[in-house]
Amino acid sequence: MPRFVDAAARRREIVEAVKRIVAADGLARVSLREVAAEAGLVVGSVRHYFETAEDLRIHAFESVAEDVVRRVDGAEGVVAQLCQLLPLDEERAIDLCVFSAFRLAARTDPALLAVADVAHGRIAAAVGRSVLAALPGRERHELVAEAERLLATAEGLSLHALVHGRWLDADLCLAVVRAQADTLGRVPSA
Repeated sequence: MPRFVDAAARRREIVEAVKRIVAADGLARVSLREVAAEAGLVVGSVRHYFETAEDLRIHAFESVAEDVVRRVDGAEGVVAQLCQLLPLDEERAIDLCVFSAFRLAARTDPALLAVADVAHGRIAAAVGRSVLAALPGRERHELVAEAERLLATAEGLSLHALVHGRWLDADLCLAVVRAQADTLGRVPSA
């Protein structure tokens, strides 16, 4: 009797394999063969769900982007939202490492750029709503500038922590984010 395979669960397993590969060795190692080996599957099984390595990369990026967006959108307040963009625990560190690798690759890959643009828009909107709540009555351009400043701080801090985590630990990341949030609405725009 054939064994039933839950397609959604199998896709998640494959995405988790992509995440492990990217976190350990970078995006360049993501191929159908490498992912199949990492997932303990044969290439044909991976190809059943993803015809090409590009399909696999796009789906993996969409999946990790959705996880990051969901965390940010579900957090209450600017500091909590920005903390979702920092590698403060192992799960976020892996997701943000993979998310960053895909976002950097999107610079030269139009298929990935579309995913990156949607993710950024959704993250910026979530942070923007919190900025609006903290600064009611401000002009739209001020709110956008504040949200982008805070996002740029968190994203730069995240990359810095991923690369230099030996001296930029979770406590220091949190202190930086809190200090930036404390300046909300007090930084003059250019």
